[in-house]
Amino acid sequence: MPEDIHQDRFALMTVLTRAHEARPDDYAGSDALMAMSDELLVAHATELLRSLKETPEDDGLTVEVRTALRAILGDPA
Repeated sequence: MPEDIHQDRFALMTVLTRAHEARPDDYAGSDALMAMSDELLVAHATELLRSLKETPEDDGLTVEVRTALRAILGDPA
């Protein structure tokens, strides 16, 4: 993960807020995300990425979120 958490936080917030807008029952809302510290937000995104690795490839939103989180978090998987 790049060292500039401010840039990463903005990117994570953007991806996760869009995911919440598309599926509010599956993804945390912006209020919950904003309340998280930088460390907690990264931990949340990392755990979310782990859970998305087992999801079907035919779900466009899941693939988009997974791809974006991998890029932001520096996950090569």
